[in-house]
Amino acid sequence: MNLFPAQQFDIDSIMKIERQAFIPQIQEKKKTFEKRLEIFPNGFLILSDASEKVVKENRSALTCGYLCSEIWSSFPSAGDSDDVFMRKFKLGHNIKDTHDANGRFLYISSFALLREYQGKGLGARFFENSLAALCGSFRNVEKVVLIVNEEWKGAIKIYKSLGFEEVRTLKDFFPTLGKTGMMSLFEKKKKSAGIVMASAAEKFRSIEFKNESQNEFAPIRL
Repeated sequence: MNLFPAQQFDIDSIMKIERQAFIPQIQEKKKTFEKRLEIFPNGFLILSDASEKVVKENRSALTCGYLCSEIWSSFPSAGDSDDVFMRKFKLGHNIKDTHDANGRFLYISSFALLREYQGKGLGARFFENSLAALCGSFRNVEKVVLIVNEEWKGAIKIYKSLGFEEVRTLKDFFPTLGKTGMMSLFEKKKKSAGIVMASAAEKFRSIEFKNESQNEFAPIRL
């Protein structure tokens, strides 16, 4: 497994992951990812599986995960209202309106794996090593922030295991998945909470990459 900065030709593979990982109501559009790559290419990483088996089956390495981010100059304080947080974390926003390369807050706008790569501990290692690379490259960043659906228990478990703490719970932020993971006509009107989480960037700068012989991710230089 290797980490690479995403390229424009990776968009179709990224969209495949997006469609598998998220329900239609929150899937982001192709042009949103293209704009992220245009504005902040070094903040957009992909996970590539170049194992012998995969290469033989696909005739090339397989993009099995992605993580995209942006840098903010400001972040709401504890005393701010939920409305302030809601506006800051608005889904589908244009990175051109929010990204500041000199800012202090790294916002993880999206992170996902192909379905067949989920549930194997791979997500946590991919996420952690991505943040190690990004925080190591952008030394001005002090905090890493994100928002997660309260129903995404696996993702929340990953974030908490890496030291992320809950900052704010925003009621009715996401469409609900429902008990079955599918949305009924009734459930389409319901919402689930969004949990804002944050962690100090410095803890990721101390992470040491393991070499490829240990079946971990190769370090990258952004």
